[in-house]
Formats: sequence, structure tokens, C-alpha cells
Amino acid sequence: MILEVAKRELIVRSRTKSFRVITAILLLAAVAIPIAIKLWPTSDDLEEVSVGLAEGAVTDGVDLPAVIALFGTDRYDFDFVDLQDAGQSIDDALTDDDVDVVIEPGPTIVWKDTVDAELGFLLEAALQQQSAVDKGAELGLGPAEVGSLLRPTPVDTRFVDEPEAGAENASLLALASLATAFIIPQVFGQLAMTSVVEEKSTGVVEVLLSHISPRTLLTGKVLGIGVLALAQLLIILLGMIASVLLVNTVDLPDSTWSFIPTFAVSLVGGMAIYITLFALLGSLISRQEDAAQVMAPVFIPLMAGYIVGQTAAFGAADSLAAKILTFFPLTTPMLLPVRVARDAISGWEVAIALACLVLGVLILLRIAGRLYEFALLHKGTRIGWKEAMVLLKSGNA
Repeated sequence: MILEVAKRELIVRSRTKSFRVITAILLLAAVAIPIAIKLWPTSDDLEEVSVGLAEGAVTDGVDLPAVIALFGTDRYDFDFVDLQDAGQSIDDALTDDDVDVVIEPGPTIVWKDTVDAELGFLLEAALQQQSAVDKGAELGLGPAEVGSLLRPTPVDTRFVDEPEAGAENASLLALASLATAFIIPQVFGQLAMTSVVEEKSTGVVEVLLSHISPRTLLTGKVLGIGVLALAQLLIILLGMIASVLLVNTVDLPDSTWSFIPTFAVSLVGGMAIYITLFALLGSLISRQEDAAQVMAPVFIPLMAGYIVGQTAAFGAADSLAAKILTFFPLTTPMLLPVRVARDAISGWEVAIALACLVLGVLILLRIAGRLYEFALLHKGTRIGWKEAMVLLKSGNA
């Protein structure tokens, strides 16, 4: 009977217009994002900068415009204006926006009202080189000799432990898994809760319970909605993978191949836990409006796992909080894939975390089944968590 209930949930929920629309939108986004990244135009246009040269700013020892242009080759396209030839004062040239910046003897860089830090650094470097050439001339050194002294020496880089290919994408992979494990169980968990409330309010649940037990109904509902969630996620992932392979934009980290199976198992466990919890929430209330009053205990572990997971994705993936929450079944689906993606967990820890997750799912299904059996036919005022725990302890649930 469990499979029949699961099949019913799968068919009914997959036929809804909202499910189809959301799946189509997410699939389109998954395919479009990698293609958009690949095709997004990058501007190769240089920023045009007009540099005014006051009288005496350029010495005979060095071609200052050539030096400035050399320093800014990758960013700027310089236009040099001799203010003396143009018959303009420095103040007028800047005030009228005929030039962006002026160089005067000293040397001094003159701005209109604000400093462009990057351009200013470049101009200062060029002026330093001009000053070095001038001082070299006083010592009897030619521009070529000074240039050889100032020419930077190439510096190589090496690593004791070579960074793995695509290591910079490990954090992005971790963040993607965290977002998925945080959002998907909520979306489909609330779908389960809505389904239960609808069945209670319309009296359908009474008909169902005349043929099957509450525990069978709960297990079938969790299984059916879980399969629906995995089907939607699989469609989206296949679309994204095809798009990524097509445009070849992502360099995957070495941890990807251990991450994929771990993430899959963790996500299945996470959906089993939270769909069960949300279905149980639905049994405690008789109206959708009462949902907010019973959801807080479920959102606490979700938010805790998400917050610590964000820190682990971009920071310390082996922090004490991350380690503890990795083995707590309600947060394992979020923390375990993140730490695997960051290569911050050993194989035996992964095995223990997954074992704890499976054990947590089994225990939760047993406890939820007992509460579900009592609460499903209850109508009227909602059943509070305190009352539910009393019933559970007393054995009347």
C-alpha cells in the first residue's frame, strides 16, 4: 500500500500547473546561466583619459607621455594636451573638463575635485621613473642605463603542495550544494504539509484511513513527494550539466567525484527528514493559517545548518561547529556535502555522518508515525508541540 500512496502523491502533485511552471523556469535558468557566462560580452575598450601637461612638466631626459602610456597600456588610452600650446591655464582646463588630470612641475598631479586612485597610482609610478632618469643624468647615466636598473625582475612562484585543478570552484560547489539542501526540503516539505492540511479539511483523510494505517499513509506521502523532488532536481541538474559541458566554462575541483555521491545520499536523507517533519506539522493543524505557529522548531536546525554552512563554504570548513553539525541528522544534509566539496573531511567521518543520517531518518519516521496516527483525525484547534510531546511520552500517540 505504501507504493500506491506514493504513486498517488506523485501523480497528483506532478500534474499541478505550479509544479510544471516552476520546473520549466528552473530548468531554463540552469541551462541559460552557464551559456550566459560564456557569451557575456567583455569590453576590451580602453578608458580614454586626457592628461594635461603644464609648462615644464616634461623634461628633456625622458619622454613622459610615452612612459605614462606604457604604464597604462592594459587599461587606459591616453590623450596628452600641452596646455601651453592650447593657451589654457590649469584651472580652466580642469574646470571646463577639457582634461581629466594635469601634471605640473614639482612634479605635482592636479585633480579637479576627486582623486582617481588607480590612475593616480599609475601617474605617480611614471613620474617616479622620470625623476629617476633625471637623477641618473646628473650622475652621468643615460636613460637606457637607468631603465635597466629600474626594469623589474621576473619572480617565479612555486608551491610545496600544488593546488588542485579547479580549487577556486570548490567553494562555489559547496555553496550550490548548501543552497540546494536548504531550499529543496523546505519547498517540498511545505508541499507535504499543504497536502495533509487539504486532506484533513476536505475529509479525504478519513476515507484514506478506512483502508490504510496512518503510518502507511505518512510513509507513502514522504516517498511520493520525495521522488517528485528528486525528479525535478535531476531534470534541472541534467540541464545544467549539459550546458556546462557545451560551453566548457567550469574547471571542476578534484573533490567533485567524491562530492556527487555524498551529496546525493545527503539530499535524499534531508528530504526524507524534512518532508516527514512538515507532514507531521500538517497533522497538528487544521488550517493553513496556523502553519506559522508550529514551524519554528523545524526552521531552527535549517537556519543553523545554513549559517554554519556558509562559513564552511568560504572559510573554515573544519571548525568545531561545522564538525558537530556534520553528525547531527537535521543538519547533516547541509554540512556534509560542503565539507566534502572543500576536501575538509576524512572518509571515516563521511561514513559515520551518513550512518547517523540514516539512523535519524528511521527514528524520526517511527516517532512521527506515532504522532501522526493521533493527530491526523484531530480537527479544530491546533495541537501544540508541548501537548504532542506529552502524548508521545504517555504512549497515547
